[in-house]
Amino acid sequence: NETPDRTPTNDDDNDSSSDDSDSGDDNAKKGHKSRKKATAKKQQEKEIAKMEQRLADGTADENPETSADFERLLASDPNSSENWIKFMAYHLSLADIDSARTVANRAFDRIEFRQEGEKLNVWTALMTLESKYGSPKSFNDTIERASQHNNPKQVYLRVCEMLEKDAQTSHGDASAINRADEMFKKMCKKFKSKKTVWIAHFRYLLKNGRHEKAHELWKRSAKSLPEYKHIETMSKFAQLEYEHGSPERARTIFDSLLDKNSKRMDLLFVYVDKEVKHGDVETARRLFERTLKPPSGKKKAKFGDKQMKSLFKKWYRMEDDHGDDESRLRVKI
Repeated sequence: NETPDRTPTNDDDNDSSSDDSDSGDDNAKKGHKSRKKATAKKQQEKEIAKMEQRLADGTADENPETSADFERLLASDPNSSENWIKFMAYHLSLADIDSARTVANRAFDRIEFRQEGEKLNVWTALMTLESKYGSPKSFNDTIERASQHNNPKQVYLRVCEMLEKDAQTSHGDASAINRADEMFKKMCKKFKSKKTVWIAHFRYLLKNGRHEKAHELWKRSAKSLPEYKHIETMSKFAQLEYEHGSPERARTIFDSLLDKNSKRMDLLFVYVDKEVKHGDVETARRLFERTLKPPSGKKKAKFGDKQMKSLFKKWYRMEDDHGDDESRLRVKI
C-alpha cells in the first residue's frame, strides 16, 4: 500500500517560522553587539586622538584632565604646589578621597625641603580635605602632623583662616562659628607672645561685628605680648578699626600712641593715610598742623631736619592729590 503524501500542517509552518525568528533574533543580537563594539572603539579612537592632539599642542599640561596628564606635569615640575593641589582636586571630583590623601603625602616626599611655602600650601589643602571629608580626629591629627613639619604658627594661622571662611559661608551656622572661635582661642593661647595671632583674631572678631569681644581681646593681648610689641600691635588694631570697626575708636588708639611716641613719624603717616582713605582729608590736615603746633599744655616734639623734610613732603603730596592751590601754598609757606 502506498503511503499518501503528507499535507503540511499549520504546526509545520509555525515551527519553520519559529526557527526563522530565532535565527533572526540571534543575528539581531550579534549585530547589536557589533555596533556597540564599533561605537566603543570609535569613542576610544576619538579619546586617543584627542589626547594626541593635546600632547601635540601643549594643552595637556595646561589643562590636565587625566591621571596621566597630572603625572606627566608633576614629573616636569615636582615643586609646584598648585599642580599637586589640582591633582588632589581631580581625585575629589571622582569622590576618591583616599587617592587625594595619597597625592598629598606624595607631594610631601617630592617637594624639595627648601620649598617651605609650597609644602605648606599642600598641607593646607590636606587640612581642608580633612575638615570637609574627614573626622574630627583625622583633622586634628593632620594639624599636628603639619605643625611638626612646618612653622606651627603659620599652620594655625592657615587653619584659622580656613575655618573663618567656613563660618562666613555657613549662613550663621552656630557649630561652624563655634569651631572657628575655638581654633582662634587655641591659637592665641598656644602662641600668646606672637603679635600676628592676636591681630588675626582681632580682625576675625571685628569683621563679624563682635566689637565688645574684640575690645576684650585687645586688653588680653596687652597682658600677653612683650612690651616692645605693643606699639606695632596697637597700630594694627587701630588700622583694623578703620576697616571693620569704628573710626572713632581707631583715632583714640592712634592719638594715645602718638601722645606717648610723638617722634614716631611712621605712626603719624599711617594715621594720616587711613584718614585720607576714609575721605576725611580735613582731619588728616589737622594731624599735620597739630604735630607742628601742639595744643596748649602739650609739649612740642623736637624733630630732626630729615624728619621735618619727610613730614612736609608727605603733607604736600596729600595736598597735591586732595587739596587745592590755597592748601598747597600753605604747606609751602
